[in-house]
Parts: sequence; structure tokens; C-alpha cells
Amino acid sequence: MDQESMKFFEGLFRSLEAEMNQRFDRVDERFDRVEARLDRMEARLDKIAAGAHYVTRLVEWSEKQDLFQADTLRRMNDLADRVKRLEDLKSQ
Repeated sequence: MDQESMKFFEGLFRSLEAEMNQRFDRVDERFDRVEARLDRMEARLDKIAAGAHYVTRLVEWSEKQDLFQADTLRRMNDLADRVKRLEDLKSQ
């Protein structure tokens, strides 16, 4: 192989190397953008999961309050019935 052929192949390989590096750089940029998007999505999903947890706790609290209020109302009705019976006995 003569000197001219060597220079030709060296130039060809350098050109290919430069083109490959450019393309790899573009691929790296794309992966960086994808990674940034995934990070944002992960943050949003974490917030949604935390929100769902708090909504679940709120539902549990609300159900306990419903039971408490139903019990209080039942007791008030029982007391009202007792007072009515006592008043009926007193009026007789």
C-alpha cells in the first residue's frame, strides 16, 4: 500500500469517526431529553400517589365521622324518647 492510499484510508476513517461522533452526540442529547421527561413524569406520579394517600386518609376520617355522628344522633333520639316518656308519666 502506498502513501497516497494510506492517506485516503486515514481520511476516510477520520471522516467516519467525526460523523459517528456527531450522531452519537445527537443520540446523547435525545436521551438527555427523554431522561428529563421521565424525571418530570416521576415527580408528577409521586405527587399523585401522595395525593391519593391523603384522599384515602380523608375518606377513612369521613367514614369515622359519619359513624360518630350517627351514634350521637341515635343517643340524642334515645334521650329525647326518655324525656318524652318521663313527661308523659309526669302528666298522668
